[in-house]
Amino acid sequence: MFTLPSMSQIIAWFGWGNGIGAVAAVSIILTLVVIVAPVIAGLLLYGLERAQIEIIGAVNRDFAYFFVNFLTFPGTFVHEMSHLCFAVITGAEVDEICMFESDGERLGHISYCTRGPWFMVAVQHALSAVAPTVVGFTLGYLLLQYIFSGGHSVLEYIGLWYLVVSLIDHSTMSDSDLEHYFQGVWIFILPLFLLFFGFGYFG
Repeated sequence: MFTLPSMSQIIAWFGWGNGIGAVAAVSIILTLVVIVAPVIAGLLLYGLERAQIEIIGAVNRDFAYFFVNFLTFPGTFVHEMSHLCFAVITGAEVDEICMFESDGERLGHISYCTRGPWFMVAVQHALSAVAPTVVGFTLGYLLLQYIFSGGHSVLEYIGLWYLVVSLIDHSTMSDSDLEHYFQGVWIFILPLFLLFFGFGYFG
């Protein structure tokens, strides 16, 4: 089971000592890592999706796009439901939900309106946008843990790996998601820095 290192361990890795300046510097780095991690994760998943298209496309290009876009529909459902849940949880008003469509650029979508004071608007933009990547990675991790626990039938393995592939293909952030993410993620910079600094200096 994967376990996260403690803040003191992370500070020790850098070898800058335990002074206030060192803790602050490490806290800034960790804050930036947390901010950009979903984007990097999304790019990684996008690369895996493109690799699927190239591999399957070596046999039939049209089927490759059909497989990634349509046969992995459970991933689309998780993607849009992630947007929906995070939008509702953060207080946004959801106007429209579509789980299955094809307009040449997207397979599904939700539309929402932000509500509340400026800081809540930022939270709604950031968390609603990043939701598919966070949820997709979390579900994917849990599925892989279950798969590698063993004891499944052949059909169960096929079904479980199909779900993993579906999550890979639809857990990235779209261009619109990235735009909304960077519209709001700045609101988390100071709280994240203070959190890391507090754990590092007082922990």
